[in-house]
Amino acid sequence: MPSASSEALRVHLEYGLRAQREGRLESAREAYLRALAAAPDHPEALNLLGTTWLQLGDAGRAVDCLERAARKLRHHPGVLGNLAQAYFALGRYGHAGEAFRKASRLDPRNANFQVGVANSLAMEGKLGDAEIMLRKLADRFPGAPLVWFNLGNVLRDQGRLAEALPCYVKALEIDPRRVDARNNLGSICHALYRFEEAEREYRACLAMAPDYVAARYNLASVLIDRGRFREAEDVCREIVRRDPAAARAHTFLGASLAHQGRLLEALECQRAVLELAPQDAKVAESYAAELAEVGDLGAALDWFARALEWDPDSTSARQLLGTALLSHGCLTDGWVYFAYRTAFIRFREKYPDVQLSRTLPPELHGRPIFLLREQGLGDEIFFLRFARLLAAAGARVTYRASEKLRGLLSRVAWLDQVVEETGPAPQADAVMLVGDLPHALSHHPANPFRAAVADETEIPAARFPLGIALFCPAVPPSLELQPLPARLAAVRERLAAAGSPPYLGLSWQAGTPPEEQRGGPTWSLYKKIGIEPLAEALRDFPATFIALQRNPGPGEIESFSRILGRPVHDFSALNEDLESMAALLALIDEYIGVSNTNMHLRLAVGRTARVLVPAPAEWRWMNSGRSSPWFPGFSIYRQTLDGDWRPALAALRQDIEKTH
Repeated sequence: MPSASSEALRVHLEYGLRAQREGRLESAREAYLRALAAAPDHPEALNLLGTTWLQLGDAGRAVDCLERAARKLRHHPGVLGNLAQAYFALGRYGHAGEAFRKASRLDPRNANFQVGVANSLAMEGKLGDAEIMLRKLADRFPGAPLVWFNLGNVLRDQGRLAEALPCYVKALEIDPRRVDARNNLGSICHALYRFEEAEREYRACLAMAPDYVAARYNLASVLIDRGRFREAEDVCREIVRRDPAAARAHTFLGASLAHQGRLLEALECQRAVLELAPQDAKVAESYAAELAEVGDLGAALDWFARALEWDPDSTSARQLLGTALLSHGCLTDGWVYFAYRTAFIRFREKYPDVQLSRTLPPELHGRPIFLLREQGLGDEIFFLRFARLLAAAGARVTYRASEKLRGLLSRVAWLDQVVEETGPAPQADAVMLVGDLPHALSHHPANPFRAAVADETEIPAARFPLGIALFCPAVPPSLELQPLPARLAAVRERLAAAGSPPYLGLSWQAGTPPEEQRGGPTWSLYKKIGIEPLAEALRDFPATFIALQRNPGPGEIESFSRILGRPVHDFSALNEDLESMAALLALIDEYIGVSNTNMHLRLAVGRTARVLVPAPAEWRWMNSGRSSPWFPGFSIYRQTLDGDWRPALAALRQDIEKTH
């Protein structure tokens, strides 16, 4: 007949096991503790209590129990496997690997123990050894989904995404309901810019496991990358509803709102994040950037200062700070931080042997300066206004141009030479990206507005209070470009065939669409306004409408024509021939659209335009106001900070009616 203590032990263990299987972990823990009170050091009770502590997230207590159990059950692979998991949870990967090895020697047909050894190696940074082991296991256990899943993880962690992808596919062929493999497959597709497949996998994860938070975040992220910001917002709001204290959830929601131009709402999300993570440097810099975008530069500078104090090496904080300063007209300081722009950093990474300068020789007369093009076509035109100041000081300026602009620029009298992109670099006293000219000139000894920065070899991390110099040095006038007479004649003839003046040019989108971006352009360089509201605003204007949109989408011009009630003539192909586009922009009476290369060309040929500026504004169009010093005579129509285009379009319509 069993003793009272052994009967109590049995009852407590049975109850604990039942509670553990049902997920009532607190009850299971108490039952196992009572079992151990009845039979101290009972190995099975210690093993079960250890696994319960592990499930409750207390790996330290789990290790204590499981080590005691393993000393009594030295030849029990399950106990050793549990102990290995507890070591793993504590980050003691060497101990975990050894325990997994002992378990696998006792039960060599259990693939999970050997996968545990490989995972321990991977966590120790021995990814190559882990891969070798997992490949052997894949040959030995081809039907084990865990082997393929972890092989995919090891390949992913080595940056070999294309090789990792079929491993996750194989794991899912064996076990289609393995949500972690499906989520990781989605992540690989996402990283490879296969956005549609990534979205499908994330949605499949959530269909199987609605509480799988990682997949929900990933779904929001891929929807943002696809430009489906409203849908992303809905997903983010669901995450916030489920976990209001998750800072990351508010961050994602803020991003989805900001991409819709709803900056005031995005700022509230950033405030929520700040309350949840008050000492996080990345949170501080994001909050600072949002403050600057809604117009509160003073508060923004304070938070940028905190972000740089907490993370003095942050490149992203300096990038955002530079943009904030430039967009508010703090040019001298803004150009200092312009060195942290992505184009500059990537150029130095790609061409480490090119010695780029951000300063100029003290004496410029007769000195050869070699300028390299900056970012896009519009940037080239924009920044070359500063090169004329070099020429005026007597420098001999050579410019390496993009092929599309080389013909136009070759007729600029003060450029000594315009060379091909692939041509050899000439000898020069300074080699610069053209985007660094404003910084170099604002600090040049010959400039009366020179800022007092003693050592330009080191870019200041942060100088607060900032020495703000509004539009100082003065903004130089635009580069001037002369269209070819033959192109003017040809375009004039084509316009006449399209209809009678006035001629009104249109563009409604610029930059790389979200789904086509590959980690390069910043979001502010993508601008779009809906065709329907723009066409409605222009419906009553008596003009011949000309589409200047680069690569218009299928049916877009037809949609414009239908809403206007008259044809919109397609001149979009001229975007591939900038000589002809310059002629067209010199001839048409009005040009209305978002900021793009053609806006820069329009200014360069001596004409003005009406610019539709989304929120947040690209810094060239300034943070607020109806004009920009960079584009004199241009009228600016801004999306409101809550994402509304209607006031801008109403003002546009009113101005056109007054003018014409």
